[in-house]
Amino acid sequence: MEYWQRRYVEENRAFVMPAGLVVVDLPNKGLCGGVELAVTALCNSANPCPNTWIHDCLEKVEVVVNGSQVVKSLTGSQILAMNMYDGTYDRQQAPRLYFNTSHHETFYLNFGRFYHDKQFMLDLGQVNDPELRITFNFGLGNHHGWLLGATFGTADYTVIPHLLRDSMVVPRGYIKSSEAYRFTSVPGLRQNMTLPRGPVYNGFYLESRYSGQGHGMNMDYVEVNINNGEKIPFRLEQGEFMTEMKRRYGIFEVTQLMIPGNAGQLAPPLENCEIFESNYRNSDVIGCSEPAWGGFCTIEDHLISTYGAGAGNLIRWMHYKGVLPYNLAKVPFLDSMDEAQWLESRDLGDLWLRYEEAAAAGALATIILLADEVVTAYL
Repeated sequence: MEYWQRRYVEENRAFVMPAGLVVVDLPNKGLCGGVELAVTALCNSANPCPNTWIHDCLEKVEVVVNGSQVVKSLTGSQILAMNMYDGTYDRQQAPRLYFNTSHHETFYLNFGRFYHDKQFMLDLGQVNDPELRITFNFGLGNHHGWLLGATFGTADYTVIPHLLRDSMVVPRGYIKSSEAYRFTSVPGLRQNMTLPRGPVYNGFYLESRYSGQGHGMNMDYVEVNINNGEKIPFRLEQGEFMTEMKRRYGIFEVTQLMIPGNAGQLAPPLENCEIFESNYRNSDVIGCSEPAWGGFCTIEDHLISTYGAGAGNLIRWMHYKGVLPYNLAKVPFLDSMDEAQWLESRDLGDLWLRYEEAAAAGALATIILLADEVVTAYL
């Protein structure tokens, strides 16, 4: 009988510094479907504004083999966004953030196209020195244009590789995910984001993570261009792009528990979303918020009895429905589940993804292109 074993290689291990690098050795054999990383941290700031979360403090999470060969290289927010697209995100984990309370988030680095994909796994017996590397900064306050972020005190981590045991399966390979290109946003810019030729691509992602300067503000058109215009299989303007994402990937839902500062900025988990439910412990208080768009949202408390601004800060549940998790757009072009729609780049002359910016785009965001590659041979 084959089964999936969740093997704990680290459990509740403390981050001994507020910032730095942690390296965790992974098992040296077995078929690994993915690596689960759970992080718990104590919010140690009296500032209640929920603008800095654990995923913001994880500046890079990588799986590296053979000393320097990258299998996965993503930020905490990028992992959570990809988990939404591949179906491994648990929206009910209810990450929370307020003073003197533990904040918990779970991340899953997926080596397949979906959770426990038996066709695509990392065969740990085919590589040397597999490691999980975590670059972190729990002293992070302001970030990506969001102000008044709360820092964290003590923090710990748990690492759980998911291993397929007693199986006769021979995986076809694994999915590599990493950054392929980046540039700084400029109003009206037409940027050709050149992709390396050689890999088989089965997914592209675009990130524009900055307060008020998400894709909703910066994106005008996105195009995939092959051989310098010989073939343009994909070109959509912003509205069509958002609609096609909804058709392909659906509407996401996220629940958070927090104490937002009155009239404070809110870094929403979904860039384009509606906040349609908030529950309070004080029945005299109602929340007033703007629908999040372009990476910016404000929220404040008002008293029902007087219609005036609410006094103090209250614990509330925030429920979001929308698209663009953590400002990351999965380009609705390639289909990771349909091999006929994977892009073989080896014999192409040129390959780029063109990001055309709106005239009203911001000038502070970094536009990042991430790529999923199908790797079928071990070095």
